[in-house]
Amino acid sequence: MRPSFTLRGVAHPFAPMPIARSQSGMTLLELMAVMGVLSILLAIAVPSTRAISEPQAVRGQVNAFLSTLRYARSEAVRYRTQIVVCPSTNSESGAPSCSNGANDDWSKGWIVFVNRDGDANYTFNASADTLLRVQGAAAASGGILKATGGTTNKFVIRTTGILGVGGASSFTFDSTSKDSTRRQRICVSMQGRARVSDSASACS
Repeated sequence: MRPSFTLRGVAHPFAPMPIARSQSGMTLLELMAVMGVLSILLAIAVPSTRAISEPQAVRGQVNAFLSTLRYARSEAVRYRTQIVVCPSTNSESGAPSCSNGANDDWSKGWIVFVNRDGDANYTFNASADTLLRVQGAAAASGGILKATGGTTNKFVIRTTGILGVGGASSFTFDSTSKDSTRRQRICVSMQGRARVSDSASACS
């Protein structure tokens, strides 16, 4: 065996030589190539993401509206009281109110209340009526269109569950891209029953 020894300040004759390490970076051409690949991947991913998110957004809005109408009818029959459902632009404020215009947008939100004071205009009076439920503006939605039927943008449900104001009508829920294949429709009968139609263009 070869004897091993060290001398202070003297390099060992059999010690490994240090390996020189080179540093390398990304060239401008390589960076441009990477950016090009990323842009292609994004162009493919964005439509795919929209195809998933838009139907979910429409479905969520449909479920919220449908559950509201069914809840209002159930409460009217259960407690034998008059229930009002109306669109509202300030539903989540401390003093919500009904929007009474002819072209009110339900996608801005709505409120549900017991019309205890029995006023003929069915307006919400915080000091007299009882607020039951509020719904804020729709997020990631293409809007809610009152397509056909009905005389006002308001539902008044009698103690029997039948509509006193509003009439049979339908509402179309759109996506942000306005893709007709992603639309859904809710149909409301004179009996106050609400359901999702099999067709996005009619209440069959």
